Amino acid sequence: MNRKALPYRGFMLDAARHFMPVKDVCRVIEAAAACGMNRMHWHLTDDQGWRLEIKKYPLLTQVGACRGVTYFGDSVSETENNCGYYSQQDVRVIVAFAREKGVEIVPEIEVPGHASAMLAAYPEYGCRRVLPRLTGEAIEEQPYRYQVMTYAGVFPNLICAGKESAVRFLKDILDEVVELFPGPEVHIGGDEAVKMHWRRCPDCQKRMEAEGLKDERALQRSLVLEIGEYLASKGRKTVVWNESLEGGGLPPHFIVQHWLGNKEETKAFMAGGGQVICSDVDFYYVNRPYSGVDAYGIWRAPLIPDYGSGCEENLLGLECTLWAERVTNVERAAYLLFPRAAAVAMKALGQDDYPDWESYKTALREKMRPAEALGLTPAPEEVWRMEKDAAEEEKRAEERGRHAPRMEEVFRVNDGMLMQEELEKLLHDTHMPRPFALRIMDFAWAGLPDFSGGAPEEKGDGAAEAARQLLIAVENRWHGPWSALPQDVFVDTLACFTRFVKEHFASLGFYGFDRGFWTTRQINARLFRLGELEYELLREGEQRSVALHIPSDCRLEPALLNESVEKAKAFFAQYFPEWQDAPMTCESWLLSPSLKGLLPPDSRILRFQRAFDLTPCPDDEREAVLQWVYRLTPPQQKNVSLDALPENTALQKSMKRFLLSGGVVPAAEGPLARRFE
Repeated sequence: MNRKALPYRGFMLDAARHFMPVKDVCRVIEAAAACGMNRMHWHLTDDQGWRLEIKKYPLLTQVGACRGVTYFGDSVSETENNCGYYSQQDVRVIVAFAREKGVEIVPEIEVPGHASAMLAAYPEYGCRRVLPRLTGEAIEEQPYRYQVMTYAGVFPNLICAGKESAVRFLKDILDEVVELFPGPEVHIGGDEAVKMHWRRCPDCQKRMEAEGLKDERALQRSLVLEIGEYLASKGRKTVVWNESLEGGGLPPHFIVQHWLGNKEETKAFMAGGGQVICSDVDFYYVNRPYSGVDAYGIWRAPLIPDYGSGCEENLLGLECTLWAERVTNVERAAYLLFPRAAAVAMKALGQDDYPDWESYKTALREKMRPAEALGLTPAPEEVWRMEKDAAEEEKRAEERGRHAPRMEEVFRVNDGMLMQEELEKLLHDTHMPRPFALRIMDFAWAGLPDFSGGAPEEKGDGAAEAARQLLIAVENRWHGPWSALPQDVFVDTLACFTRFVKEHFASLGFYGFDRGFWTTRQINARLFRLGELEYELLREGEQRSVALHIPSDCRLEPALLNESVEKAKAFFAQYFPEWQDAPMTCESWLLSPSLKGLLPPDSRILRFQRAFDLTPCPDDEREAVLQWVYRLTPPQQKNVSLDALPENTALQKSMKRFLLSGGVVPAAEGPLARRFE
């Protein structure tokens, strides 16, 4: 029994990566309309090209519509259809033709990312950059070199969200877009906007401060909202990719196109009444080879995605996307689109209820006749439902292509960019002081000079080492020992970098990092912050134990300490079961018996000691005492006079008297034997 049709049945044509002549665009539209499609999402702008004439800004096409020799893979032409754009008259012809065939065109102008071609034409609408210097901050007016990109990837070239002139520039462009495209929706992208430039931009940071925005994700939401309100004033709904929900929800005059990730945010948007177009990468990305997405897989795919369960009425429709990095001409486009676009249309129309594959395939074959009559050759039937061996061979060929020398360099740049983005978000989430965060950020991506601007100034403050270690942590989060562990534990553990940087400031009056000898444990997932305490996995031969460490910001409150221990036990039971029964031990000067004569019996430190069965250690822990109690770094301790030690707290006063009298503060060690009281 056939279902009710979904109102939105679309396909995406990416003309930004490779220009497609007007007559070929019209042929594809006619063939898609014959399959039951009623929307063409026209991807007109990206890093690799700007294809739409804008009268007010002629450089967009004079500069942005042509690029040089381009590498999208060893099997892809490096020169075919790299240049070209649609005049406004061309657009009117295509829009009128599409409407004749029952298809509305949804133009996409990318905001704020994928803007390299736009900024190559008008670099003044990119970001400025703050540079931390020894003498204070300097500002570079145009720090970045923009170009129409000649390879694929995710780049940090975003339009500046903090310059009023840049936002006006976008609105001017959209004024012309709305006049050219009379359909109900305008797409403004919003995907893959890595925000390295925004984090360094004084104008973006000023807007964030003025609007009380917590981070750059919220800044993207603010910009998207502003543009969406502008389009709403012109009677248009705004379509965005689902990453635009990362900074918070959107009002219902937005439409979200979901492709990957952020399922909880999309689900919440739908639950609040928002409409969603499903373009899930596993089923509807038809730029992928047939071994990854074939017509049989589309037929068997669930109509309602998991994030739409319970909100089925807010599923606006389906769209298959044809990204064109490796699609240089209409022949390749036809091969990839048909029959898969027809399969998507049949599902959206509710016309895919067939008892078996052969019956369905017969119906699908009928849908191909109009395309063939237009001179568009669909993929052969043997790939509509690929046999396992053929699919595996195609996947192996794809994998070999990924490891071609030139492609490996592309992946190196892109992986480096994405790692940099994750590192910078980690610095924000761990509340790293901004002056030092900027230095870590700049050292971390100094290896990508085409995007990072000038090299950071070397100060010997440890920023380079912090950057090196945090990049290792991010890589370990992707596909190393951190990959299967909870995000909150990762952030809480790596916050030790922030703690050490702040301690450095408290001791020396400037930010720095000098604990690299210690933090190798955290970045490699051997030491974890779980509540108030840190826990280190130790192994000697077959003997396992867990070492407890007391961070300087630990609150020695019994309830919090017990909560920490319980959290640690649950964590080890789930993720490190071989350590779940290992004894927890602690060695610290805070466990020293000498403290009993210096502190009142009910002090938190002495109550902390009572949870352990302790044995004194022989070594004097004066260095640790001076560092912990008086915030003196090891170099500062070399020339310190005990008489000059401060007496700002009760512990400082009693400890000073004790040390002046020749007292020794040995550590003690022992297992955790009982609850904290």
